[in-house]
Amino acid sequence: MSRPFTVTRNEARELKRRSGKLRRQGGGIPHAVARREWLAQMERELRAMVRGYDGSARKARELLEALLVAEAEGVAAVAEIRHRLASKVVKKRAA
Repeated sequence: MSRPFTVTRNEARELKRRSGKLRRQGGGIPHAVARREWLAQMERELRAMVRGYDGSARKARELLEALLVAEAEGVAAVAEIRHRLASKVVKKRAA
């Protein structure tokens, strides 16, 4: 980059607001809270991937990778999501 990093006034105001809030709370967000939110987001994204699955090999590879990562990280609903995907695949083959 040829120019330094800058923020708009609105962005600077938002950063200052967040900084003050964290300072009043006594620090940042606990790791357990951040991890819980991250796993919930991973679950939502995985469910969206299953809903959008069109039967293509590329999407299947992406879904498999996402399922494996989610399972390794401890997403609680992986089995249910995998079952939903399996029923969707069976329906597509029957059609």
